[in-house]
Amino acid sequence: MSKKENNVPMVDGVEEPVKKPTTAQRVIGTIINVVLVIAIVLAVLATYVSFSTQSGHVPAVFGLRLYSVQTTSMEPTLMKGDLVVSTAVTDPKELKRDDIITYWTVIDNERVLNTHRIVAISEVNGSLGFTTKGDNNSANDSQYVHQRDVVGKYSARIAGVGKVFDYLQTSTGFLLVVVIPVLIFLLYQLVQFFRVLFEYQNVKNRIKFEQERGRTEDMLEEKEADLAAERERMEAEMRAKIRAELLAEQAAAATSAATPDEAPAEETEG
Repeated sequence: MSKKENNVPMVDGVEEPVKKPTTAQRVIGTIINVVLVIAIVLAVLATYVSFSTQSGHVPAVFGLRLYSVQTTSMEPTLMKGDLVVSTAVTDPKELKRDDIITYWTVIDNERVLNTHRIVAISEVNGSLGFTTKGDNNSANDSQYVHQRDVVGKYSARIAGVGKVFDYLQTSTGFLLVVVIPVLIFLLYQLVQFFRVLFEYQNVKNRIKFEQERGRTEDMLEEKEADLAAERERMEAEMRAKIRAELLAEQAAAATSAATPDEAPAEETEG
């Protein structure tokens, strides 16, 4: 099987299996990421809604508008602390009696958003006016709602989430739910980064050590091979020298045996 098929990471051209995180580490990491993503999304939405509302603009998220119920005037339909989801009203003439609308009004000399039910509709000079009432109130609202002040029509509610939005808009809530978790997340990611970096360096150093050791072993093997070759050469030379000496001795012995002894001199008469 090829390296590409094995999918084994390589460091400096040498294969090295990567240590996989344990199941517990994966679960913890997933939980941390999910919680932080939810917290950040809620914080962003809450901050966006808060600043947009304070500036007089009604924010929309994917065409939906979010409001936190602040009073008990619409109970039991809408409870205090619920999050109201409404859709933008493009044509006020589509509104009808019993619809729940969110609109700008003045309460205690402050222009605020309010969510009540339409109990009557009137038309003056081509513009619509709405009489509203809270389900938990005994009387209609004293102020008529002009069509230009209507910003949304009730679509759904999410129980209790409005309290979360309100809390996130406070400095304490923003600190506890957003700032601290984000710091924890960044710290966790930083620790993970350095852990992976250290593991990479350890693997790299180990591979370099193995490579150096391999090169050293190769050098020793080459040296041993050279010494063995030199030893064989010397032994061959010695064997050749000894063989030459033996042959020389044998030749000398043969020559000595083949030469006759000199005859004794004859005596002459006087």
